[in-house]
Amino acid sequence: DLYFKIATDTTSQNVLRVVDDLASQFPKSDLLGVAYQYQMHAFEDLGNFEGMVEAGQKALLANPDNINTLLTLAPAIANHVTSGTDSAKLLGQAEGYARRVLIVVNEIKPPRQIPLEQWEATKRGMQSRAHEVLGVIAINRNQPMIAVDEFKAAINFAPSSEGSLYFRLGVACVYAGERVDARKYLLRAIELGPESVRQLAQSEIRKLDEKST
Repeated sequence: DLYFKIATDTTSQNVLRVVDDLASQFPKSDLLGVAYQYQMHAFEDLGNFEGMVEAGQKALLANPDNINTLLTLAPAIANHVTSGTDSAKLLGQAEGYARRVLIVVNEIKPPRQIPLEQWEATKRGMQSRAHEVLGVIAINRNQPMIAVDEFKAAINFAPSSEGSLYFRLGVACVYAGERVDARKYLLRAIELGPESVRQLAQSEIRKLDEKST
């Protein structure tokens, strides 16, 4: 009954409370791993980074290869990192999760109920997201050339062209000193959009133009 409430309740605060009730009353339940996934997403919806990470790590204790959890934690941690004292540790965690995705995704058997073509697109999407995370981590580590390679891999795996990936690649090229390529990828980001990405890419191109004059 508690798990049914978790799976059907759309109120994040209620999910947090009921997951804690389930863990308290049934600490050895096989449902706890999935329940913590719901709690992780509830914390994510509420903008509680620390709570999201803690719940996600509990979910991984029950199922270390759960891609949903890995692909939630990896980008969230990578994009959250600042220059604080724990940044190296957090980046290491995010990298571990992203690289685990790249291993696990090749071991999963295609679900029977999903057409093979659809599964391949889903698989490539997960691979793309993992490489994108590795690119973000490389930028945070001041490794622009590695970031360039990772963002290129993310674009190659992506089932469809995404402006945000080209924007990230363009910025990585700026850091790497590859101004010609940077402009090319930023222009592609402007072409693909959406508007928020388009504005960011236009701003980066203006910076390039100012440096060249």
